[in-house]
Amino acid sequence: MENQHDSITGEILTRIVLVIVGLIMFIPAANKLSTYCSLRFFGTNTDGIVTHSSSSRDLGGRPLIQYSDGEGGIYEFKSKAKTHWFKRPAVGEKIDVFFDKNNPTMVVVNNLFYYVFLPLIFIIAGSYCCYKSLRLHHSRKTRLEAS
Repeated sequence: MENQHDSITGEILTRIVLVIVGLIMFIPAANKLSTYCSLRFFGTNTDGIVTHSSSSRDLGGRPLIQYSDGEGGIYEFKSKAKTHWFKRPAVGEKIDVFFDKNNPTMVVVNNLFYYVFLPLIFIIAGSYCCYKSLRLHHSRKTRLEAS
């Protein structure tokens, strides 16, 4: 009887851990995808200009980009997504950005890999973990003992 109780406790803990891991992967990825899609489809598109190339040692770069909101306001932001993969972006280079007209500080660079493909991979993995936590079956040995 105690062995069956331990088995049920272990199964519940496994399910809880799987749900937590799934949500840790799913929620940030869905948020990133949602932000990109809302800015892409409902935001304003403009060209940003690289004011400072990345100072990191990684290949490619996340540059400092300056853009205008069309009403005379000039804004600057550091890109979270790489704009180039194996070379540093040149100062003065134009980069496609999307921003919210009502909140011009809400801005993203146009990078499908970082804002669409990676989040989709994490959304699928997180959903799979949550699904498996609901569909987790007893082992064959546990089912035989219960019979």
